[in-house]
This record gives sequence, structure tokens and C-alpha cells, in this order.
Amino acid sequence: MNRRRFLAATPLALLYVSAETVLAKLPSEARLRALADSKSFRFGSAIDPQTISDPVASELYVENVNSITPRNDLKWSATEKSPGVFSFASADRLVAFAQKNNMRVYGHTLIWYRVPDWVSEIADAKALRTAMDRHIKQVVTRYKRSIDAWDVVNEPLEYDAPDLRDCIFRRHLGDDYIRMSFDMAHEADPDATLVLNETHLEKKSNVFEQKRAHILKIVEDLVARETPIHAVGLQAHFRPGLDRIDPEGMGRFCAALKEMGIGVYITELDASCHFLKRDQGFRQAAYADIFREVITVAAEHGDLKGVTVWGMSEKYGVPDEKEADANGACTKRVNLYDENNAPRSSVDGIRRAIEAM
Repeated sequence: MNRRRFLAATPLALLYVSAETVLAKLPSEARLRALADSKSFRFGSAIDPQTISDPVASELYVENVNSITPRNDLKWSATEKSPGVFSFASADRLVAFAQKNNMRVYGHTLIWYRVPDWVSEIADAKALRTAMDRHIKQVVTRYKRSIDAWDVVNEPLEYDAPDLRDCIFRRHLGDDYIRMSFDMAHEADPDATLVLNETHLEKKSNVFEQKRAHILKIVEDLVARETPIHAVGLQAHFRPGLDRIDPEGMGRFCAALKEMGIGVYITELDASCHFLKRDQGFRQAAYADIFREVITVAAEHGDLKGVTVWGMSEKYGVPDEKEADANGACTKRVNLYDENNAPRSSVDGIRRAIEAM
């Protein structure tokens, strides 16, 4: 029995019809998965476990992406809350959803400065290295046949500065913790694509140009030492009215990586609804230009391996208190679909960028 006949015979039928109704309203060009598949291109979205329980929300993923990134469920705070005690139930659900729908899975993230309290309280280098090794190998080995790419180290630099971040790993292990992390991940899965993920690498400012330069130095050093690093992730969280894309700087950065044999992923593409507060002249159609340009620059100048947006629909988005203003507005990220699951102009921007590849 196929899926539609099965659901028609169950209490989920009405919900599924709702999903079909929503998707039937979308023009065929708004359904991005078929286009990405026709180009053999990886196009994905962050996802949360509760999303796959909603037939409308899950169908938006099935229709639009061929890859998913568990938003929080593979982070250290989710998988190893206590030393040596691992929990994978939520991540397993998302991996199973991907396998059922013939999607790839991008792992996020192994080493990040945000860790459980017990990790922050480790007092010496040997104990921390042992914990790192156990954590990376346990997580990567579990998903060796189901996750083909990983953000190995996430945000090694300060958010709005070009300096290496003062984190527990660097305090005990020095700058070499980055190399150690990649070596550990490679040992756990020699076939996985290993990525260094960072913020603000696609934006215009002197500070962000310095961040690009520092990341290039880190990558050059890793390559020189034959560390298994395969790509750099550009998060691409935009704050319109504050951020501007830097096509020249970003293009030079992607080209320099390509010369070293290092690929590029766009890993967390979205925008902030502060656009409307900070730029009174901003037009909704400009979302298309922002999403299209960042993909196009990476594709034209670098070895672009894939694009992931940081959520599919604002209807199912998790409020972000950091984005809230004094009136409580702007608590969600701008993604592909609005609160009514109607496509934003960002869908058209992404479509045009992929078509041009």
C-alpha cells in the first residue's frame, strides 16, 4: 500500500490532506528538492525532532531538501550530558526520518565551546583529551554509515572578533585542540567529510576580513600538517540592516580555499527579522537577493559542496530571545516559508542560484 492510500485509511488522513493542500498551492519551481537532485547538489535544512511529528511540517522537508542537519540533537549537551553516558534517541529519530525519505545527514557538531558543565569543570589536559576522544569517537562511530559530513569544530573564533576563542579546549590543550579534533574524527570514520564551521565569513567589515584571514591561516596549517580537513563551513546567519554580504572578500576567501583543495559548505543560512526594524526601506523581495548572492559567490569562486538553511518554516521555528526587541517581536529566524507556510522570496533566490550552477 503506498503512503497516500495508507494515510487515507487512518486518522492522520485529515492532517495529511492539510499538508497536500499547502503543497498544492506551491508553484512547481518552489519545490527545491527536485531541482537540487537534478543538479546532484546537496541542499538541506536544519530540523528538530518535533517537526517530523507534524505531517505538514515534515512534508515541507520531503518536498524541498535532500539533506538534513539535526539542529541541537548531536551537540555534546544533547548526546553526553554526564561523563560516558550517551543518549541518541532524538538524533536516531532524525536519522531514521532521513533514511526513510532518501536524504543525507550532516552532523552538527562535535567540538564547540558550549559544553555540559561537567566538561567545563575538567581540570587538566589529559582528562580533557580523554573526554574529547571518547566523545568524538562514540558519536561518529555510531553514525558511521548514516552521517557523511561533520562540523568537527564549530566557531573556534570569537563571534565579533578575529581572535581564537577562549574555551575549555584551548585553555587546556592550546591551539592544537583543533587539529586533535579532526584527527579523532577521521580515525572514527575515515570516509566522512570533515568541516571547520565559523561565523561572519561572508560579511563585509574589517573585522570579518580579519576573521577570514585567520581561518585561512588555521586551514593552511592543518593542510601543511596533513590533517584530514575537507571543507570550511560558512554559517551565513544574516542580520539585515546590520550585515552586508562582501562578494569580493568572500569570493577571495572561497578561491583561496579551493586552491588548497578545501571545499566550502554554506551551513546555517537564514536572516533576522530585524530587517524591518533597522531598514525602513527594506523590501521583502530582497530576501531573494541575499540568499541567492551568498550561494552564487560560493559556487562561482569556491568548491561549493552544499547549502543548508537553518530552518524550513517560521511557523515551526523556535523563538530566539536574543532576537527579540523591546516589544517582544522578532523572535524567529527568517527562513523559506512564513508563519502561514507560504513561500518567501528566499525560495526564489535559492532556486535561481541552483539553476545557475
